[in-house]
Amino acid sequence: MKGNRSLLLLFFVFIAAGLAALFFAYYGNGGGKKQASQETEVPVKKPGEDEGVSSTAIKTEEMQEGSGEDSGDKVQELQALSVEEECSKIEDSMLDFFNYLDEKEYIKKQGLEGVTLSKFEDILNELSLHMPVPAGEGLNYDTIIRNIYHFYRALDLQDLIFMKSVLRNEAEAMEVNLSMFYKWLMSGDRCGQGKVERPSFSTIYGYAGYLMNSIGGRAYLFRRNTTIRLLIHYYCLLIIHEADKRKMNTYGIDVLPFIEPLAREIENYPLLYFHKEYASNLLEIRDYYLKKRKGS
Repeated sequence: MKGNRSLLLLFFVFIAAGLAALFFAYYGNGGGKKQASQETEVPVKKPGEDEGVSSTAIKTEEMQEGSGEDSGDKVQELQALSVEEECSKIEDSMLDFFNYLDEKEYIKKQGLEGVTLSKFEDILNELSLHMPVPAGEGLNYDTIIRNIYHFYRALDLQDLIFMKSVLRNEAEAMEVNLSMFYKWLMSGDRCGQGKVERPSFSTIYGYAGYLMNSIGGRAYLFRRNTTIRLLIHYYCLLIIHEADKRKMNTYGIDVLPFIEPLAREIENYPLLYFHKEYASNLLEIRDYYLKKRKGS
């Protein structure tokens, strides 16, 4: 009986020793499993790719080894694709915005579900056909009156209700939306006309001057909330500055007196997420005009 127990004990000792040997053989030297997984993660080199040289570098070298004419064509092609992609994103953002509006209850109550984009295009067309006077209104009393009532004469009541309802209900996202509209308006030269037809730059400039420089336009902005007023004022100034650079400031609107007061007000208005960036841009524009005037 004791002999049988001894044999059993010896048998279990051999089994334990065997298992221990297998364990150290498999997991020894820092862990075989870990080493195996690391070996599988080693990247496989592509044909013709030396150590430390990426496939991107090889493509760059291949372009450089080609003829100068071919390389130039490839660069132009890449640039064209980049502009095309940028223009596509801008227009897609516009279309997405109006698709979003179509689903809103306040739009459905106005009977404009599915047609907000068409309504927007109609409004742009009417505003383009009936332009305000952006400067010199003080020379004619009738011009001042026309500018004060401009939107009420150029648009019908439903258009005005639509515009005001969007401004009121989308106020929280207005900073993002106005940035999108500005990019879309100013991309006409690069992108041309797409699915949504842009007004001409002269039309954009005329309304920027009207809103920033005329009694009627400024009165309209001061009836809006502070966020919308500051943002529209800011983008109008950018548009007139662009007109200046293009030598298209036909009314000779001087933006310099507006810049510092606007920059101070924007910088101290915390409800604008990018208020410091806007103020910095405005001060750069101020310096541009100051240097220009010193040089003249």
